Amino acid sequence: MRINWANQFNSTGNGYGYTTHARMLRAACERAGVESAEDAEIAVHIITPDRFKPIPGRINVLYTMYECTTLPKEWRVPLQLTDLLITPCRQNRDFFANYTKVPIEVCWEGVDTELYRYVERKEPTLNPFIFLWVGAPNPRKGFEHVGGAWDIWRKSGKCPTNAWLYCKTSGIKKGEFLERHTNMRLFVDSRNLTNEEMFGLYEKAHAFLLPSMGEGFGLTLAEAMSTGLPCVYTPWGGPRDFCSEREGFPVKWHFHAVQTVRFAEDGKGHVVADHTFAASAEWKDVMRRMEQIYYAYPAALERGRRAAERIRGAFTWEHSAASFIEILRRRFGERSADAA
Repeated sequence: MRINWANQFNSTGNGYGYTTHARMLRAACERAGVESAEDAEIAVHIITPDRFKPIPGRINVLYTMYECTTLPKEWRVPLQLTDLLITPCRQNRDFFANYTKVPIEVCWEGVDTELYRYVERKEPTLNPFIFLWVGAPNPRKGFEHVGGAWDIWRKSGKCPTNAWLYCKTSGIKKGEFLERHTNMRLFVDSRNLTNEEMFGLYEKAHAFLLPSMGEGFGLTLAEAMSTGLPCVYTPWGGPRDFCSEREGFPVKWHFHAVQTVRFAEDGKGHVVADHTFAASAEWKDVMRRMEQIYYAYPAALERGRRAAERIRGAFTWEHSAASFIEILRRRFGERSADAA
């Protein structure tokens, strides 16, 4: 099989998922025998629809995702220009089906389990108990929910004295974050880190927090699970495909209107608009889960062990590549299997 890997993100922060997925899926496909070639008949675009530009004369495959309930207008027309749409979770498959008749397939993302290896953890005694949050400094990644839960716990007087909240983000100054959450035992890390250094954060942490407002897949959650961390997460979107009460700590949530989306004109010059909603985790329930992990840590570690087994058994990049190759062969037959 030969593939032209086209129009990929090359960034950190908000582009982390797309960038990591493009790089890791390509490498896994090449290990499986796929040749990367600019003249290949199949062009794979791992990118948002508004940046998608199909290559004339090729089979164009768009791999994309979305986290809210209403698709922006500028994303809708490009969806019609692809020959196949691939999403990283079943919720996204059903969501995009409302906007296009193009065939849609689900191909889960993966984790580099050699890098994000399993860590044997024990309950800390004198050392800090670290709750880790990783994400871009935007509301979707749940930093308001993490900070809100932390504030509630601190102000309740019940937060253990050795508990710390460690926030790994980018493009933000420590003071900006602390203006919103003026409390102690909170550390903000905005350094650019290597992948090994990122694993070091997971390795030193005792629990992971991702009460995000929406995930196409949830790479950081899957990475944390691979290391055996007990994980608090919002059970909507991508995480529902690979995490449950058995492996993690889902929190209660409700739909929250995050913005108004212009999506049509009624022919009289009036703009028809609608709200788009995201999944907002309940701050008190995030705090409840943090308490549950802290005060019953051996039981939480058992969930973490099952989480690692789940990821390492079905959600590696090798699994993702095998699924991706099978989809292309099934959809395009001999055209996808042309020899180098």
